[in-house]
Amino acid sequence: MLIRSIQAGECVAFVGAGFSAPAVPQWSHLLEDIAQTERLSIATRERVSRLVERGTSKDLEASAQILRDELGPDDFGQTLSRAVGEPVLDERMRGRIEALLGIPFRAILTTNFDGILDGRDPGRDAYLDVLRPSGHRWWDQRFWNPERSRQTIVNLHGSTATGNDIVFTREDYRRRLYANPGYVTFLRSVMATTTVLYLGFSFTDAYLDELRSEILALLAYRGGDRPIAYALLNDVTPDEIDYARRHEGIEIISYPSEPDFAGFDEALTSIHRATDPSRTLGMLLSDARVVWIDPASDLVEYGMGFLQGAAVASGAHATIDRFDSVDAALESIETNGAQLVVTRWGHGLGPDGGSTAEHVLGEVRRRDLRVPVVVFASGDHADDNKRSAMGLGATSFEFTWEGLFQEIERIFRPASL
Repeated sequence: MLIRSIQAGECVAFVGAGFSAPAVPQWSHLLEDIAQTERLSIATRERVSRLVERGTSKDLEASAQILRDELGPDDFGQTLSRAVGEPVLDERMRGRIEALLGIPFRAILTTNFDGILDGRDPGRDAYLDVLRPSGHRWWDQRFWNPERSRQTIVNLHGSTATGNDIVFTREDYRRRLYANPGYVTFLRSVMATTTVLYLGFSFTDAYLDELRSEILALLAYRGGDRPIAYALLNDVTPDEIDYARRHEGIEIISYPSEPDFAGFDEALTSIHRATDPSRTLGMLLSDARVVWIDPASDLVEYGMGFLQGAAVASGAHATIDRFDSVDAALESIETNGAQLVVTRWGHGLGPDGGSTAEHVLGEVRRRDLRVPVVVFASGDHADDNKRSAMGLGATSFEFTWEGLFQEIERIFRPASL
């Protein structure tokens, strides 16, 4: 169900501190570093040192507040940015980030302020991108075209990369929650309308737990319902997994913490492989033959390359054969079969002065070739050309790669799903 939610554009990743743990200092180390700032009095340094040494969450929160109060918001933000420093991204961390960004999430929300996930601060533009996205399915170009790649990332607690309004203390958190009602409405909306995948999240945030409970009550969640959230967590017992599923609406994907939390990366990589747009497209075309009627053209080269690469990389044994000649393509279909024909419109290039697509559709009907035909054209005169193509039996008329890939899913997705 998680994989389907992601592919359907209905899943939001919620990324917590555990995700960045290998690359950034622990909270207690950050506090110790900030406490060395020369501007601070010896008494303040000693007080912070005692609190950090005791190390309870309340002690660390108190230390953070003391440091912020004495340094002031501007100096504190700059000092915190210096203490966090440039995250150390080793091969493991780079692979973790690549896997996360390669999954077609509707959006990625993170409470981390370390700058590893570079997004935007909470606000109108971010909320619109998440709640009312212009494109959020796996076929949208932001998930597969490097020239247009842009994951929607929201830094819920700000970011040291920008220094904007970083949430570091309990007072900061209270201000974010209660002085900004739009922020809470946004979180409620996300939790109520999408499937949330928690990554590196420990469920120790009392307010977010309360917010989750509010959504469970709103939806009148019952144990037999589909989960409203998933979580990658380490070393969770079967009894805890069962309880979370029945009473918290969370499907826990447990992994062993030894050695060195490698199970987290393995699980994340597995989700990436299962939802990668290239593999999704390739698996849809499993064992299929696609006949593409179009001469070589710069307008289709990149998308065609992605389509061919998807067919190869997925190991699904799909073939995509391109033909310049309509007659040669039709003869090949009669001899070798095909599960899909894609043809350009080709205005005025048909033998009777009509379009290439009209000629293809007429011949497919005349020869009784029972194969779906998708017309892939430019947007010029699209409305008139679409009516003509559909009247001649075209399965679909598309003029964007997103539309073509969406149509491929519609044609090849099993009817039982």
